[in-house]
Amino acid sequence: MPATAATQRRRRRRPRKFLYKPKPPPEPHPFLLHLKSLPSPIAAAAALLSAPRHLQDHPFAACVLYRVARARLFPLLLPLLAALRSLRVPLQPTAFAALIDRLGAAARPNAAALVFRAVPAFCSHSNTTFHAILHSFVCNGRVDEARDMLPEAPKLGVRTNAVSYNIILKGVCHRDRFAGARVVLEEMLARGVRPTVVTFNTLVSSACREGELAAAERLVDEMERRGVPPNAVTYALLMQALCNEGRYDDAKKLMFDMEYRDCQPEAANYGVLMNACALHGDADGVRGLISEMRKRKLKPDDASYNVLIRCLCDAGRVEAAHRALVEMQLKDGTAPSAATYRTLLDGCCEARDFDLGLRVFNAMLASGHFPLARTFRQLVRGLGEDDKGEEACFVLEQMAQRGIRLDAEGWQSVAACVCSSSASEMMLIDDLVSSS
Repeated sequence: MPATAATQRRRRRRPRKFLYKPKPPPEPHPFLLHLKSLPSPIAAAAALLSAPRHLQDHPFAACVLYRVARARLFPLLLPLLAALRSLRVPLQPTAFAALIDRLGAAARPNAAALVFRAVPAFCSHSNTTFHAILHSFVCNGRVDEARDMLPEAPKLGVRTNAVSYNIILKGVCHRDRFAGARVVLEEMLARGVRPTVVTFNTLVSSACREGELAAAERLVDEMERRGVPPNAVTYALLMQALCNEGRYDDAKKLMFDMEYRDCQPEAANYGVLMNACALHGDADGVRGLISEMRKRKLKPDDASYNVLIRCLCDAGRVEAAHRALVEMQLKDGTAPSAATYRTLLDGCCEARDFDLGLRVFNAMLASGHFPLARTFRQLVRGLGEDDKGEEACFVLEQMAQRGIRLDAEGWQSVAACVCSSSASEMMLIDDLVSSS
């Protein structure tokens, strides 16, 4: 049927489609590449301080400060900041927050406090710098100092929020337990700061850790009253507490009840149940939960399969564990992690199935992972005891490439199969002995 005139007009008016081509990221500044290429942070600092004025800017100064901090040259930070201040180099709060975080992680809260006090000479404080110093104090056990800073926030031009109190809560939970953390929540509410799901999850975790399951359940009810919907992590914490009390069926029921509360189960919830099954050696239960995840359109991750493989290996079922390794790749498209390979390889060595262990070892190397030193030694020892000199030499060679030495018992096992080895294998063993 010929098209009408109206149809032809609509076709003509149809806009043309243009493919969106994102702009490529800008090339790094040559001076920034130069600062990164210098052999030491001190050389980079000297290059920055002697550079022309237009190059003494935030990106370049931040690069040098990060390099100094990563090299743990902490005594140089304050003098370098003083030199940058005299040159009026502009710095943004993000640079100071990164330095404070690095100092806190290195157990230097006093130095972190000095860097925090240096901020106003360059820029205004922000929530980024304020939260960084709170975290630095808390992670070093100085919760009271962090808590005393909350009333000082307005003087610094910073407004406290839920993140500020969540940092404090984390420290109080570890030091003063659930009762003390509850006081922080009341203080938070009194100051008009609305709690978030992270706030309540921190409290629920503390209550569950102390065996206060009833208090944790009351917190979930309080969350709903205050308009803070519990998430999958909230329910995972409750499920773990139930499993710790031996109430697996109640934990599984709670996971299905989540949906009636508009919260979809996630991998973490299934992980709690899998670990509970594995604790009782129920590998079939773990496998059933993985199948259930697929039915719910949840992709089992490597952590899920790690539980299954560990459970099968503990029962000596290493062939079934190996099939699970293949299944996770072919059926779910999940790449095994280093922990997955190590769990299976350790299981093969414990079961003395060194042929399968060698296959897993080769697959592990092909994936860019490698075993721990003790597993290397156990595999070499087992192959030597099984009169597999060539295979033992291959593993020895891989050990040598990674600077791992074989123990005396391992060398004894290798030496025991030398008599039946070929000349080429004996030469390789001699080379490996001389290199180690």
